[in-house]
Amino acid sequence: MNEQEKQKYQEEYKKEKEHGVPFFPDIIFKDALASLLIFGVLAALAYYFGAPLEPRANPADTAYTPRPEWYFLFIFQSLKYFPGKLEVIGAVILPGLFILFLFLLPFIDKSPKRHFLNRPFASVSALIVIAGIVILTIASVREAPPPQAAVVVDNAATLYAANCANCHGPNIIVPTGTDLHKVIAAGKHTGMPAWGGDFSADQIDSLVGFILSPKGSALFAKNCSVCHQQPLAASGNPVELQRVFEEGAKYAPHQGVEVANWKKRMADTDINSLLNFLAAPDGQRLFAINCAGCHGQGVGFGGTEEELAALIKQGGQHLDMPAWKGTLNEKDLNDLAAYVTNPQPNDGGSALFGRHCASCHGDKVPKAPDKDSALKIISSGGAHLTMPVWGDVLTAEQLDALVKYTLESSKGGGLASGAIIFEKHCSECHGKFGQGGSNPSRHGDLIAPISSREYLKTRDDATIRNIIAYGQPDFGMSPFGAENGGKLDNEQLDAVVAFIRSWETNPPADASAIAAEAQPLTPTTPVLGLTGKQLFSIACARCHGNAGEGDSAPAFNVKEFQKKYDDKALFTIISASRAGTSMIAWGDKLSASQIELLVLYIRTLDPDYAASLTYSAKVKSILDTNCQQCHNPQKTRGGWDATTYQSVTTSGDNGPMVVPRDANSAIARDILRQGSFPMPPLESLSQSDIQIIMDWIAAGAPEK
Repeated sequence: MNEQEKQKYQEEYKKEKEHGVPFFPDIIFKDALASLLIFGVLAALAYYFGAPLEPRANPADTAYTPRPEWYFLFIFQSLKYFPGKLEVIGAVILPGLFILFLFLLPFIDKSPKRHFLNRPFASVSALIVIAGIVILTIASVREAPPPQAAVVVDNAATLYAANCANCHGPNIIVPTGTDLHKVIAAGKHTGMPAWGGDFSADQIDSLVGFILSPKGSALFAKNCSVCHQQPLAASGNPVELQRVFEEGAKYAPHQGVEVANWKKRMADTDINSLLNFLAAPDGQRLFAINCAGCHGQGVGFGGTEEELAALIKQGGQHLDMPAWKGTLNEKDLNDLAAYVTNPQPNDGGSALFGRHCASCHGDKVPKAPDKDSALKIISSGGAHLTMPVWGDVLTAEQLDALVKYTLESSKGGGLASGAIIFEKHCSECHGKFGQGGSNPSRHGDLIAPISSREYLKTRDDATIRNIIAYGQPDFGMSPFGAENGGKLDNEQLDAVVAFIRSWETNPPADASAIAAEAQPLTPTTPVLGLTGKQLFSIACARCHGNAGEGDSAPAFNVKEFQKKYDDKALFTIISASRAGTSMIAWGDKLSASQIELLVLYIRTLDPDYAASLTYSAKVKSILDTNCQQCHNPQKTRGGWDATTYQSVTTSGDNGPMVVPRDANSAIARDILRQGSFPMPPLESLSQSDIQIIMDWIAAGAPEK
């Protein structure tokens, strides 16, 4: 642009500006109107058509070919011409140079003319760029690889082919009633190795399923293995597996995931085969998962196999519930009825259900149409517990295996026999539930749990059987196998192993399992971690008795003992042991707070403990030290004053913080750090202080 053109341009601009349209509000109004119109179009497209999203990303889908959106295909295609280390040229350098070119374009082309024919440099450059984008996009679409076909891999079949087919051929005929899992794990005939040392429990389960239902294994690989690399989490539990098919996309683990309607997609015979693969017809495992919760280790049954099969298949009301009226007070009856009608986790009825009903009902709360009906059933008792109609849940093969195993256990075989033998020969050292404890044959030694999930997962049946048969003399364990001078024959050894293996579904020694199974110290919400009672059952009950009544060690539940030792002395004895006794130094095994809980629990065994649980004797000092800084007459946070008994039990913005005999009092939720405002805010009370407050509330929160 020369000087004459520049001057002419400025004069024309000045004239246009003098009689032009104001920027505000005219131009702004037009821009706003155009923007609103575009926004409306985009909103309508989003509402009526939506974003063209693909299914949720599935890393297990090998058939999917990832590609960018169409407007990025030209960049995607350009990367093909710069392979390997040259990729940075196509991904960074060339796009960077193009952006730099656009930035410099106004300085390169200064022509005042606007028509594209009068601006050849800018026009030709734009056409070259557009042509390049179109050509690269078309090339990318044409060169897109076809979708890959999903490769179906039957892992169970591969496992069988690699390890079993050489000797057994394409299939195995398994005699009825055979515990195939045990046969594979331990090896039961000449030349067959004990595969338990090479395969995980999941692999053995899938191998058992394949042998008993090869068609089911293929169906699993075809329909399920894209999402489930391992057999389903519900495997082994026929009730859960039936829910998978019945509920379809509504089944909780499948919510939010696109799944097929398997009931319509698969024939009944295919579903039957798949169920037999996922929950192999293994009587012992079926009984442990589906029956042991109510029947324990076995069922006393004197009828025929046909009668037992009919009973299991048809289900029905078969167990009498005691009449709870007279045992529970009116308030407890009403709380329990309300909980059954509308279960709420923090409701008082939850604790009542756990103490009185869960031993038969487990975690399945029976349904009642209304509170009055529930109250009538609970009060009067009678035949009410309905056994599931297993004929609608189990396949014919599973039913047959379960009937045969149940009939065997009713005659004293299997788990029932193993439980008796374990109680007689093993519980003295390993504990009634395999939880371990002090070693009576070696002072200062601690026997590790044999019923933990870790122990059972890392020891196969053959290993456990050899330990029992040959003993562990270095640890004070004598051999129990008859061939090694012990008292147990091969059948009895197998029964003990079966009993130990039955713990695998709910390991008693796991802290979570102990906390779920053990009764709390008092009818209160348990404190975080193990309670004093749970610690006592692990560390002390074997020698001092389950109720502290004494056995091979002194009794705790007598006044003489309670007066002889103060809390400091008890803490020292537990931590450092006592010379001349088999007691170990628990300070090496337990934390200081856990030993404090043990001391507190031992104090609860005092016949006068309940009378000592008063505000003035136990609680006031805790509140004075930890609460009065924020809760006093001058600073009543939350409307609560912690300075006097009257204010402690009556004040609070939303009602009294302390309600006698109510484990869900506001103060209980706060000190357990379960509420919206955990107290104290910076650091929790000690577990012993928490338990004292909870016990005090449960005792009625007395003042003196």
